[in-house]
Amino acid sequence: MRYLGIDGGGTKTSFCLIDDSINIISEYQTVGCYYPTVGKNGIIKILTEGIEACLKNDGAYIDIKEIKACCGLPSYGELDSLMSDLPEIQSRLPVSVKFCNDVEICHAGALNCKPGIAVIAGTGSIAYGYDDMGNNARSGGFGSEMNCDEGSAHWVGLRLIQKFTRQSDFREERTLLYDEVKKAFDLKVDINIYSYMIETIKMERKSIAQFAILAEQIAHMGDKPCLDIYKEAAYELFLSANAVKKQLEFTSATVNVSYGGGLFKANDLIIPELNGLLHKHAMTLSKPEFSPVIGACLIAKNKKG
Repeated sequence: MRYLGIDGGGTKTSFCLIDDSINIISEYQTVGCYYPTVGKNGIIKILTEGIEACLKNDGAYIDIKEIKACCGLPSYGELDSLMSDLPEIQSRLPVSVKFCNDVEICHAGALNCKPGIAVIAGTGSIAYGYDDMGNNARSGGFGSEMNCDEGSAHWVGLRLIQKFTRQSDFREERTLLYDEVKKAFDLKVDINIYSYMIETIKMERKSIAQFAILAEQIAHMGDKPCLDIYKEAAYELFLSANAVKKQLEFTSATVNVSYGGGLFKANDLIIPELNGLLHKHAMTLSKPEFSPVIGACLIAKNKKG
């Protein structure tokens, strides 16, 4: 058998085909398939393109009868419209696909399908875990549309802009953050940040999440307000992990926690702080064993039927 994993993120969609020994046969990556943005037909187009690209190995198509597939989608189980559209989405894809929330594939990859908690901080944020009895729970993931997804790249990016506005009108002391944001957005006057956010990028979540890259750069320059943003992000992600722990019954004295998502590329700005908070509450942070897309492959591999 061959196992196809799909990580349908908000920013990009990754595909990976593996064999029984987790050897990678083919990979493919394209744009994000966030349902509120691309809709039913967008998801069908994106998934079909990626599936067909992965199944065409060395110029020859792999028999779909040899394929088990799993796709982690943002908003799965959360939006009634997405759940209503899934049967049609499934029927129009080249192979049969097991759908689940993208946090589940991150958990499967990071913890190699073992009990524990996964904290995801990409464009959005969420924590998910299951205990030794198989009981599962989640925390966070309520979406940027409601100004939630605390600790995510979107949250960090928006906090950066909020800090800029507070420094602009002297509600807070001006620091390097003020100068760097003004330079990065080529603002002739500070109030132009408003038209940029509303008219240029139209408050689009993916664009705002990209501001986290600028926040990381400024934090590495030693700017305290930016460093504090990452410290706050670590605390928010800890709260989500701890909320999952409270809902479950782990038998081990220390609960294993792993992570995934683009915000963790800021490594030294967030991981030591998060690890310290978790340690105080009988949780231990470990590096992910596999990527989310491999996690999707593992779920497909374990799928019955």
